[in-house]
Amino acid sequence: MSFRSAVFKYRGLLLGVFFVLALFTLPASFSLPRMFLAVLLLFAGQALRFWAAGVISEYRTLVIGAPVLVKHGPYAWIRNPLYAGNALIGCGWALMAGWTWVLCFMVIFFAMYSLLIIPDEEKFLAERFGEEYESFRRETPSMFPGLRRISEHMRASRGAFDAAKSWSMEWKSLWANALMTLLVLERLFLIKG
Repeated sequence: MSFRSAVFKYRGLLLGVFFVLALFTLPASFSLPRMFLAVLLLFAGQALRFWAAGVISEYRTLVIGAPVLVKHGPYAWIRNPLYAGNALIGCGWALMAGWTWVLCFMVIFFAMYSLLIIPDEEKFLAERFGEEYESFRRETPSMFPGLRRISEHMRASRGAFDAAKSWSMEWKSLWANALMTLLVLERLFLIKG
């Protein structure tokens, strides 16, 4: 197994391990305003993941693959809404611990996803879907919504959403996110107390 395929296979675990190790080694501090903003980021990230999971066929794969090219729902706004959701969640955890943590997390997150995971996924999608994907790639930003008109995004984001499918694919992420949030909170309250 190559390094890049191992990073893809264990992408969620790698970020979780980084956070747990950092949580008990790096300094952290409690701030109520930061905590409030962090909780908003956690909810926004999980909501984005839930929406994205409800419009695709499957995403919890150990190897890169895609039976269809999804261009509706959150995929009308950005090509990688699951990863964008992860970024929001990770920033929420980091923000709970302190502003320096946010910078540290973002550097690691974007190095891992932008340099190792997304390029391989895009290569696969270009080979599998050809010009359809290349057109989608040119028109849709990777992680942050572009400046296209809101009405275009709203029209393109309509599509089938399956809440039951979303829940069946996202319940593990929800539990992992809740557990990580509790670990961060426990660390912060041990510091505060």
